[in-house]
Amino acid sequence: MANVLSTNVVTSLSPSPDATQTFYHRELLDRAKYGEYYGRWADAVSLESKRGKNIIMRRYAHLAMALSPLTESVPPAGKTPTLEDYQATLKQFGDFIALSDYADFTGIDDYQRHWVGLLGEQAGYTMDAVDRDVAAAGTSVIYSNGAARNQVVSIIDENDLNRAIRLLSNNGGMKILAGNQGSTTVGSSPIMAAYPAVTSPNVCFDLQNLNNFKWASEYKGAVEGEVGRYKQIAFFESPDPSSLGAGAKKFNSGGGSSTAVENTAGTVNVYTLILFAKHGFTRVPLSAGTTKIIRKSLGSAGTADPLDQLQTMGWKNTSARLITNQNWVVRIETAVSL
Repeated sequence: MANVLSTNVVTSLSPSPDATQTFYHRELLDRAKYGEYYGRWADAVSLESKRGKNIIMRRYAHLAMALSPLTESVPPAGKTPTLEDYQATLKQFGDFIALSDYADFTGIDDYQRHWVGLLGEQAGYTMDAVDRDVAAAGTSVIYSNGAARNQVVSIIDENDLNRAIRLLSNNGGMKILAGNQGSTTVGSSPIMAAYPAVTSPNVCFDLQNLNNFKWASEYKGAVEGEVGRYKQIAFFESPDPSSLGAGAKKFNSGGGSSTAVENTAGTVNVYTLILFAKHGFTRVPLSAGTTKIIRKSLGSAGTADPLDQLQTMGWKNTSARLITNQNWVVRIETAVSL
């Protein structure tokens, strides 16, 4: 193990436990469970080790329809397929906790076991944020008003959602979530097949006021994490990192001038709602390097740790992600209510 250059070495633990207590509950309070939000709707294409750091995925464009009747004994001109290439490069992400032998030997908690959970959660919401940032950089965008982000001052409405549905449908985007015919349960409604859409709780606050919005409790067939639907869109809330979610992409002071909606010093904060169609977004994990928890024990650094004073625990992820069809990932940029 190489020298650990981080200054964030845990050498003492505070607050110290009360030495006079007769019972110490070793289990910390249950943490909020991390849920994947953006990468959940991606295709997965694994890249084998020893095959380079770049991956190219190919798709043939649809052939134009052959609507002209054939002439007897005369073959048609035929078609030349159009090949579309998409390339992504593997990147590595990771972090660690360094623990001194003194803190480990004198503490009461099983720190290493708890920290595996912390690191696993951090790895989860970090990689989901990486997925989010790639998906949020797509070229298919609808603004709640105006023609650019710096003009946005309006909250989301039904017209914005209808335009997103129309755009995905016209582009041939296939829906990911199934619908159903409803049931005889009182208050239960049928639902259509839908595009999953990930956004902030702030945007969902405005969505609930739309006439055709239905909470997930009002229909059968909602999948894990689904909060509601509007026609052919199913909504999923992504909270901020403090709540163990990647959070919706937010552009502070990114919009126009208004104090009637959420703003920073009079300039509107712009939020995103990202809709996914099938095969529009792809993640590429390295087959030998998907997220790993890595532990280095006391003394594993050899002469770099001559007195066995330092141990580390961390995670590392090697992967790539990309939009594989810009027409099948649509972003709505909107203001939110105060």
